[in-house]
Order: sequence, then C-alpha cells, then structure tokens
Amino acid sequence: MTRRRLAAALLAVAAVILSGCSQVAAIAPVGGSRLAEVRYAALDVLTSADVEILTAPICTQGADETVTCGGTTVDGQAIRAVSTGASPDDVTVTVGSDTLYDGSVQDVLEKAMQR
Repeated sequence: MTRRRLAAALLAVAAVILSGCSQVAAIAPVGGSRLAEVRYAALDVLTSADVEILTAPICTQGADETVTCGGTTVDGQAIRAVSTGASPDDVTVTVGSDTLYDGSVQDVLEKAMQR
C-alpha cells in the first residue's frame, strides 16, 4: 500500500512539473529575444493570411540591429520580414511583391495570443 501511494505521489508531481513546462513553452514567444519575436510575428502574419509555407522564415540580425527573415512559399514566392534597427518595434512582412503586414511586432503577438 505504501508503494502505491509513493508511486501515485510521484506521478502527481511529474504531472504538475510537465504541465508547468507546457505553460512556459506557451508564453515563450512573448518573452523571447527580438529576433525570435520578429520571427514569431512573421509566422503569425503568414498563418493568418493562409500562406502555404514551404520553407519557414529564418532570421538573422545585422550589426545595425536590423532583423531580416527569409523563406519561401509552396509556389516559390519569396517570404521576407524586416524589422529595422531604426524602428525595432515594427515589422514588414511581404510575400513576393505583396505586403501582408506593416506595423507593430507586439500587436501581432498579442493578437495571436487571443486566438
């Protein structure tokens, strides 16, 4: 009987720990680095616009703090997201020659959290 209680207690503790991990993972996009935030915002814009992504945007940050992300759609169009060092709170997301979004990174992330 004691072993069963111990096993049950260990399972309960493990469940609490694992559920805590998933909750932390869920808020990670909000508390990440600027590069990660720009990438998450770009992905949110793309999925909201039902863009079929072949290669998800990969982001780099330049010496001037500009974050640039590039990927491709299923039909071969270029995906580009840019957040300049001069306007670090804004991002422009384009697919081919179409601008899907030009505005606040934080607004995109907050809208995605409400879904």
